[in-house]
Amino acid sequence: MKLKTILSILAVSVAAINAEADMADYNVVPLPLSVEVDGSQKPFVLGSDTKILTEKKLDREGDFLRSYISFLPKAGVKGTVELKTGLKSDNPEAYRITVTPKRITVEGASDAGVFYGVQTLRKSLPADITEAVMMPAGTVSDSPRFAYRGAHLDVVRHFFDADEVKTFIDMLALHNINKFHWHLTDDQGWRIEIKKYPRLTEVGSKRPGTLIGRYGAGTEIDSIPVEGFYTQDQIRDIIAYAAEHHIEIIPEIDLPSHMMAALASYSELGCTGGPYEVLCTWAGYKDVLCPGKDMTMEFIGDVLSEVMELFPSKFIHIGGDECPKDRWKECPDCQARIAELGIKATDEASAETQLQGYVTRYAADVARRHGKSVIGWDEILECEDIPQDAVVMSWRGIDGAVKGTVRGHRVIQTPNDYLYFDYYQSDNMDVEPLAIGGYVPVERVYSFEPFSEGMTDAQKQLVMGPQANLWTEYVPTFSHLQYMELPRMAALAEVQWTAPEKKNYHDFKCRMPRLIARYEHEGYNYARHIFDTDVNFRPDREAGVLAMSASVYPGTTVRYTLDGKQPSVSSAAYSEPLRLDSDCVIAAAAFSPDGERGTVTTDTLRVSAPTFGDITLACEPYSPFAFGGADALVDGLVGGDNFRSGRWVGFLGDPCDATVTFRSPASVSRVSFKTCIVWPEGALEFRKAEVYGSADGNNFEHLATLDNSAQDPAQGNGAYLHEINFDTVTLKALRVVITPCEPSGIWKRILFVDEIQAQ
Repeated sequence: MKLKTILSILAVSVAAINAEADMADYNVVPLPLSVEVDGSQKPFVLGSDTKILTEKKLDREGDFLRSYISFLPKAGVKGTVELKTGLKSDNPEAYRITVTPKRITVEGASDAGVFYGVQTLRKSLPADITEAVMMPAGTVSDSPRFAYRGAHLDVVRHFFDADEVKTFIDMLALHNINKFHWHLTDDQGWRIEIKKYPRLTEVGSKRPGTLIGRYGAGTEIDSIPVEGFYTQDQIRDIIAYAAEHHIEIIPEIDLPSHMMAALASYSELGCTGGPYEVLCTWAGYKDVLCPGKDMTMEFIGDVLSEVMELFPSKFIHIGGDECPKDRWKECPDCQARIAELGIKATDEASAETQLQGYVTRYAADVARRHGKSVIGWDEILECEDIPQDAVVMSWRGIDGAVKGTVRGHRVIQTPNDYLYFDYYQSDNMDVEPLAIGGYVPVERVYSFEPFSEGMTDAQKQLVMGPQANLWTEYVPTFSHLQYMELPRMAALAEVQWTAPEKKNYHDFKCRMPRLIARYEHEGYNYARHIFDTDVNFRPDREAGVLAMSASVYPGTTVRYTLDGKQPSVSSAAYSEPLRLDSDCVIAAAAFSPDGERGTVTTDTLRVSAPTFGDITLACEPYSPFAFGGADALVDGLVGGDNFRSGRWVGFLGDPCDATVTFRSPASVSRVSFKTCIVWPEGALEFRKAEVYGSADGNNFEHLATLDNSAQDPAQGNGAYLHEINFDTVTLKALRVVITPCEPSGIWKRILFVDEIQAQ
């Protein structure tokens, strides 16, 4: 959506939410626990001349507040804002704001609580005003749901300088995020000065170029050098800056894999001795640290110790993800270490996998000597014997968190299918900047529940909180970084902070204009998709129609066409659900009051015998990609190139075995379905499809088979239509069995299917 359109909508939206432009609104993002406005009292008048009183230890919070209101005109009346600690609460980050006509009191259970109270005051103000602000009398009582509220930033694939990192910290503070997971090392660069190993930055911080386009689509490397690292003095300065914002920085040294930058610097640390290079692409490596060598283990201990001496955090992240074991199987040093330790393979884990457990335990021992605990990606659970104090960061869905809590580990929820901000925000990938793939819109972020279904109370106690991650393979600039983060970070903030019973996505969207205006005021780049038309479909099987509804953002009008043409100001205006029962292409968009059109959303409806039929599945879909479940396979809505759009259904290991009973008998001679291939993400092709038909809905006969075994399961990315033809038969029911390819490697292999049709 164009900036002019956004600003027009913002103006209308803010006016609709606040009758007066100079009136504060405490219903901010994230939404506080309790907001009680006392309309019987006059408001407090806040201006640049308002007196601010603080306890000595709250001078920094007072300075923040002064900077936030410095742009306001003078109030012209006497009034005082008092910041103090002493609030009685079990939650150390709790605060209470009390507003009377003469005084605003922000009382926190700690310094941090006061800080968050100040942030709420800041966000309650209109971003750009010409008069002093009226602060309604009343009380705001608030505390966060989770103590751990994290955001991750990869500065390796692309480097961001110290000032940009500080701006990122400002963004976190605006959203009440208190943990900054800083990914500092990887195959593509080493970004932190280690004095004992100077070649890590002399050699490892530089690469000659970067892969052009998305991984898997080609191998061409550009000639633009990427380099940069943070000196230890810069690190200390950034840590201090974060601490002023009550943010704890958790550094990550990713090991024993993702170490090509270190191996290029010190080749003796690898199993083969090299030569090694800092990678210019994103995967395809086999070389990792060699735990069979004493010098390698000494290197791990030295690096972690030096890092931990810099960072006051209670934690250090040691990675542990995506570690191929090829070299370890061939390495005499690693095999000798396995023998020395008496490591034995189990049904669940090879000896080499157990060797990684040895590395994890070693790193945890080093951390423990420094009074800290390690965090690792969920792959560390693949070894049975890891330290009990190790924290599991679950990224491959929620399975790692569930498994971790069952084994008694603290966990952090960061599932890629909900909280990876390097994924696309729109299913219209053609108009978006290049991203790794996937689809995580604001609404999907907002929908995430950190307590996985079925968790016991004891397991829930081990969930520290949620975190969103931004990997920067395809994020070369800081402006692009902001675009990927905002406004998804706002949705994350409510997942982390707001009580679940108070969460409501429509209400969240209605509160966003004030925060968006704050983004504008701060000069942040942000994605505009939240203002786009949100079109939803619901099948009505009894009537044999698809009911289409569209959300209307405050201040906008949704207009649509049914022939795929771009809607205009003269197109039909949406007012109530449409009932569709035939092939069409629905195009819809929001229009601002001055007639500017936002992003057009397009959906294709194809009606055939299975559409609106009753469908059952012999095997349940893979839960992270169940989306609309079985119904999505026959709802008439055709999936595009993005398997996370909600139109597709994913199956892990099991076949898509679907039986559809038609609303009435139909003559059928062709069955078709689609698959979606994104092979770098494990979305692969099928091996075989079988079609069975039933004239009575009970007894089935085999009709045809489509053998796809000769097809490369990792053929070019995209959506593929498959057709199976046979002699015409009259059917009451249809069964389609689509068998996935065999799993291989470290990634899960998922079969994505959509829209089973019969003509």
